Amino acid sequence: MTRSKPGAILTMIMVAAFAVFLRVPVAEGAIAEKNIRVGILTNQINVLITAGVPYELIDSDGRVAAQYKAQEKAAISVREAAVAINGKAINTGKLTVRIAAEGEHYIEVNKRRYRGIVEIYRTAGKGGLTVVNSLPVEQYLYGTISQEVSPDWPEEALKAQAVAARSYILSLISLNKHQADGFDVCATTDCQVYGGLDGENIRGSRAVDATRGVVITYRGKPVPAYYHSSAGGYTENSEDVWGAYLPYLRSVPDFDQKGPRYRWERAITATELEAALTNAGYRVGKLEVLELSRLMQPLKPAPDRSASGRVKTLRITGTLGSFEISGARLRSLLGLPSTLFDIHLVTMASPAIPFEITDSYGDRETKTVEVKLKPTPEKGLITDKDNMRRFSYRENEKIIITGFGYGHGVGMSQWGAKAMAEKAPAGDTAYFKTILKHYYQGVEIQKIY
Repeated sequence: MTRSKPGAILTMIMVAAFAVFLRVPVAEGAIAEKNIRVGILTNQINVLITAGVPYELIDSDGRVAAQYKAQEKAAISVREAAVAINGKAINTGKLTVRIAAEGEHYIEVNKRRYRGIVEIYRTAGKGGLTVVNSLPVEQYLYGTISQEVSPDWPEEALKAQAVAARSYILSLISLNKHQADGFDVCATTDCQVYGGLDGENIRGSRAVDATRGVVITYRGKPVPAYYHSSAGGYTENSEDVWGAYLPYLRSVPDFDQKGPRYRWERAITATELEAALTNAGYRVGKLEVLELSRLMQPLKPAPDRSASGRVKTLRITGTLGSFEISGARLRSLLGLPSTLFDIHLVTMASPAIPFEITDSYGDRETKTVEVKLKPTPEKGLITDKDNMRRFSYRENEKIIITGFGYGHGVGMSQWGAKAMAEKAPAGDTAYFKTILKHYYQGVEIQKIY
C-alpha cells in the first residue's frame, strides 16, 4: 500500500478509525485469527486453474462438477448466464476449487500459486469472472510483506512492516469496502499488494511469524496503521491529507534521506500542464500565473501548505480565469510521487549554439558549439509577490517541479523504518516496537491472538 490514493475510500477508513477508537479495549489473546477473502482477479473472460495435487471443482449446490489429476488444467470461462469448464457449460454461478489431500498444498490461478481456498464466480454487474482467495490472515501476510518492502531489509524493519500491514488490513476488513464485489480486500495498492504463494519470501514470512497476532493499539483499541514509501523528511498529520484528526497519526521527522525516493524532479511544458487541466475539466486557457508559497527549509507556516510543507492548494490563472486546485489533485493529474513539492519556471539554455566564423583567407563556415549554461529562473513583474510564478513564454521555458518523498506521507515511512532498523542495537529483537512508536504516536504494540 504505498498507499498514495487519498480520496473517498480513505476518508471512509478515517471515519471508521473513529469508531475503532471508541471500542472497548481488546484483551490480549482474546481474538481468534480471522480468515480473509482476497479478490485476486476481477472481470476475467478466462481463468486457468490447476493444483499440485488432485483437485475437484464444486458447484454452488455443493456437487462435484469436475475432477482432475495433479497438474491437470481446467479452463473456466464465461458462458451466457453461467460458466463453462473446458468449454462445457455448467449451470452454476460459482465454482470452488477443493483439495482433498491433507497438509499444505497450492492452487494455481493463471500460473500464480495460492494457499487456502479459491472460488470463481460471475463478476457482479459485469460479464466476466471474479476469483477470490480465502485464507487465514497470517498466511495472507506471507504473500504481502515482500510485495511492499524488500525482503533483504533488516529484520526489525520487516517486523515493523508486518505489524503495520496486519493492523491496517484488519481495520480494512471491518469496513466491508468490497462487500458488493464478494470479497474483503483486493490484491492491489488500492488495499494492500498481495502476491500469493509466489509472492512469499522466507525472511518476510519469518517476520510475520515473529510478530504473529501483534497489532498497533491506541488507548487499548486497534488502529488502522497507514504507511507509505518515503516521507521526504517529515511525515504528515492525518487531517492535512484526509481531513480527520487522529491523535496517533502526527507529523514526525523521517529518516529517509538516503533512500532512493527521498528527492525527485519533473519537467513539463506549459502546454502539457494546460492540456492536463483542460482534460480534467478546468477552464484555464493559456497559462499566465502559478501561485504557491515557496517550500522553505526550515519549514515555515503557510496557508497553502501543511505543517510538513506539503501542498494543500495552489492557485492557477490563465486567460479564461483563475481557480484553486488541491495539491493532491494536481499530483494525480501529473502523476507526481507526492504533494511535497515546489514549482519553478525556468528557461532552459539551448544545448548548442550555431554561429558563423571567418578565417584569415576570408572563408566563412557555420560551426555548432555546445555550451553548458544554468537555466534562467523565472522573473515576473516587479509588483509580483514572492509566491507568484509568471509565464513568459520564452523559448525553452519549462515548469520544473522539485519534490521529496513518495506516497501520502501519513504513518510509517518504509524507507525511514529501514534507516532506523539499520541503527538498531545489536541483538535487540524488539526494536520494531521503537520504530512503530516513532511513526505512530502514543500507541502500544499488543498481541491480540
